[in-house]
Amino acid sequence: MYVEVLKEIIQKNVDFVIKQGLLDDDKLAKYDKSNVHSILQYCLLRVEGLGLLALPEFKIKLEKPIDRHEVFGEPRGRARYQWTVRVDVAYLKGLEVVGIGEVITPDEIHGVPQPEVPRPPWITPGHKIEHIVRDRRPEFLIVLNVTNKYPPWKNVKTRTLEEWEELWRDFIRSVCEREKIGCLHVIMKSVNDIRYHSYNVP
Repeated sequence: MYVEVLKEIIQKNVDFVIKQGLLDDDKLAKYDKSNVHSILQYCLLRVEGLGLLALPEFKIKLEKPIDRHEVFGEPRGRARYQWTVRVDVAYLKGLEVVGIGEVITPDEIHGVPQPEVPRPPWITPGHKIEHIVRDRRPEFLIVLNVTNKYPPWKNVKTRTLEEWEELWRDFIRSVCEREKIGCLHVIMKSVNDIRYHSYNVP
């Protein structure tokens, strides 16, 4: 219901911040010092006219908690269960969370499930997305990936940026099709190379 309309709105929002000079390739390259995450979060938040309330940095209580034993094998001195998850944007209709929005900058490009890493040493964005969609059953999911460069982590360069993109595309599509929710997946390589993919839209 919402995905195709949100696609048009978010595309206009991204065009707007680019025209305002808030986003360019130099700022994308210095994403950690140029407020890129906040600017793209704004693009997901500005969704007037749909009867939705979009709220940033929203904590969602889980019906079934994330089990750190399951993720890590061992809790590593922390509480075993995580009962809340903070999302970049929650879309509410009344008191119900009907949509989730996440912005993934290059420092988390490796946060997608990888076949050779069945138990990553952290709760990844991919794990969080998969768990919250399964747990709360929102009507739609929006993920915006910035894939213009590598982060400084050495283990990330085991794949090309294109291969990381492909992993994210396959993951988001599989989550949406399996859980039967509408999805918008935005991949931003530069301000002139932004692709909008819709999945599981009636």
